[in-house]
Amino acid sequence: MKNNQWKLAGCFLVSSVFVNANLSESQARPENGNIHHMRKVDPVQKNNRVAKTVLDFSVLPVVKGNVAQYLPTPYGNLGGLLLTDGTQIMFSTMFGEIVKSFVHPGQDVVIRGLKAYSLPFVQAFEIINQRGEQIEEDSPEANFSPVPITGPDLSVNGTIKQVLYNLQGDKMGVVLKDGTVIYIRSSDIKKLDFILSVGQKIYVSGMGNVNSLGKALQARIIGKTENTMVELSQFNVPPAGAPAGSPSYDYIPQ
Repeated sequence: MKNNQWKLAGCFLVSSVFVNANLSESQARPENGNIHHMRKVDPVQKNNRVAKTVLDFSVLPVVKGNVAQYLPTPYGNLGGLLLTDGTQIMFSTMFGEIVKSFVHPGQDVVIRGLKAYSLPFVQAFEIINQRGEQIEEDSPEANFSPVPITGPDLSVNGTIKQVLYNLQGDKMGVVLKDGTVIYIRSSDIKKLDFILSVGQKIYVSGMGNVNSLGKALQARIIGKTENTMVELSQFNVPPAGAPAGSPSYDYIPQ
């Protein structure tokens, strides 16, 4: 009888520990599934920093500035910021979902991240807004993840205000004076008969998106003038179907 009582007590104890552990874990997990963290901090105080991720971002270089505009992707999400001094801030589009409601154009920011050797470029891992709140990037990805774009092309023209770079240091697009962001694949930039540089007038058409973050498109046709535009490599294009009248013409894949 005593042995059975001890066994029951042991089972009850183990069950209690298991339940409490699961409750603690569920309480610590954000309800919306978001894995980014926000907390109020003093940007000057670093010694008493309580890490929210495994990585210690306090050792990274600090960049301070004012946000000139968002850098949206052609797919309608946020992939970076442009500061008024011309510094390009890049982060994952997942992190961008938090950033777009955390900082806004015209506001001051403090950013910790990896700086390029000689380019005005920073990959952000930690952002502090003007209210002293902080968010950390804990799932970085290189550039944005392409998804299919549907709809008619956007056509724009204007003067280049800023050249954008990717993590490899290659040109990946430009920002026009009106704030339009144009993305061009590095392999296509090398084929152009002109250099993408500040002050250059360009005409561009391509699929993109216009929303509250701004206007952005992936260049499909580009040129220095409307009459000298050339077609670039196609992307996200579905494979051609079977020729009309052939046995496979009416075949519908399951």
